[in-house]
Amino acid sequence: MSGTVALFILPLHLALAGPPHVATILVLAWMLSQWPIAHFLSRTGAMNVTIALSSGLFASLVAAVCLMTGGDSSFALLWLLIPPVEAAFATNRKVTIGVSLYCCALFAAVTLLSAGIPQSMTLPPEAGLFASIAAFLYTGMLASRISLDRHRASAEVLKSGTKLDRVSNTVCEVLLELDTDGRLSVLGGPVRRIFGLEPSISDEDWVFQRLNVADRPTYLSSLADVRESREDVLLDVRLRLGSNKPGETGQAEYSRFQLRLRAAQARPDDARRGSVIMALRESEEQAAENTPKQQAHPAASSAHWSLIEEAGARAREQVSAIVDLAALVEHEGKSLSEGSLHQTAQRIRSAGDRSARSLNALLELVPAADGHAQSEFCKVDVADCLAHSSNLIGPLADRLKVSLDMAAAADLPAVLVERKKFRQSLHLILSECVETAGAGAVIRAETVSGASCIELVMTVCNRQSSLNWTAGKSKPVFENAARLLNEAGADLSIRSSLGSGERVVIVIPVRAEKGRPARSTGAVDSSTPWAESA
Repeated sequence: MSGTVALFILPLHLALAGPPHVATILVLAWMLSQWPIAHFLSRTGAMNVTIALSSGLFASLVAAVCLMTGGDSSFALLWLLIPPVEAAFATNRKVTIGVSLYCCALFAAVTLLSAGIPQSMTLPPEAGLFASIAAFLYTGMLASRISLDRHRASAEVLKSGTKLDRVSNTVCEVLLELDTDGRLSVLGGPVRRIFGLEPSISDEDWVFQRLNVADRPTYLSSLADVRESREDVLLDVRLRLGSNKPGETGQAEYSRFQLRLRAAQARPDDARRGSVIMALRESEEQAAENTPKQQAHPAASSAHWSLIEEAGARAREQVSAIVDLAALVEHEGKSLSEGSLHQTAQRIRSAGDRSARSLNALLELVPAADGHAQSEFCKVDVADCLAHSSNLIGPLADRLKVSLDMAAAADLPAVLVERKKFRQSLHLILSECVETAGAGAVIRAETVSGASCIELVMTVCNRQSSLNWTAGKSKPVFENAARLLNEAGADLSIRSSLGSGERVVIVIPVRAEKGRPARSTGAVDSSTPWAESA
């Protein structure tokens, strides 16, 4: 562009103003010199060399103008600060340093030679003011360009990091690099989801620290063989899970992994030669154990069906008791006294009440067929529903050695929900927490009453495992519970807190009239993604 302008101006100047001044010739020569620089860039693509040539040429032009207009007192001397700013666009620091040193040399030459070279141009005093303003504006434009380039670079880095995180969370293998100095760095893979920890960049070989003691000799010998022979080695090892370290409180949990060791590809003169690439993948048996099993019915887990069986067994026993008492009255009724008959009738009535409650509980556990469910919204006491679920799931919790702490407030307002689906969702959530908590854990339920809603928070505490409880492996069950709660007029979310794992939160709006929120999805509204976070 500048070369075209110079070719257009030069003939006009010769025709209208005669021979040009030396300063005009310098400026036109500088404008025409941009063509060879652009040609060099198009043929070689050497951007750093091109920036160095362009900045150096501009500095030479400024120095020549300074020599003709007063030397170190010239109006153009301030423009010698601009070439180093232009050189900042290069990706090599040597270009910026070289251009800066070249400008220093030109400034020294202008200062020393200005006394011996006569001034060939006389300019008005206001020329220095306009030249300084122009220099400030041009420097500000260059600074804005540098800021824009940095913004684009940071956006590209963030975009690349997001893609890398997405790929790492999708794959099932963790890639690590072990340097010769013992430092272990993560190249990619879902480390937190698999191991339950986020290792620091400066950590040493934390894989060796988490290896089972029996697998450490094999690991060290295989590592030495890979570095010596540069052939791949495949091992089956056991690694400790969780964020705690040996010696800290908490029971150690180990999982089986396949560890592949491979020598990193590097040049003979590379300082990283000797590093080893490690690929960790869960063994097939361990992956099969950790995969959530498909339920026989989409509306219930295995624990849910066991609750149905227990409720049915209790109802059968109570009905059998009623039949036995009725047979006693039938055969020995005439010989019994009036008091005995009255006592027997009370026993029959008590057994009938227990049987009716067991049958109601059984019917509440049985999922309704799609399209045949009738929504019956009514006022429900949340504390009573929680106590009902606790009593129903108590035998299962005792069998799995899990404690229930249902601390619901007694003065909660009644809520308008669909009774059966609300209770079904409570049974699903509580039974799944009991089944996945582990022996010795405590399931605590607390209620928080607000002006417009009631929050029922369920937390798994006091686990013997070093890992905090997570809802990741129970996603199908909680999704079904979220659908039931949505149809019942409530909402379910999984919330995570630092150091205490995940909590199940049921939000129940307090409404005076019948109605449900306009929601059609049954997905869990989670503040964190489904993950096995520690």
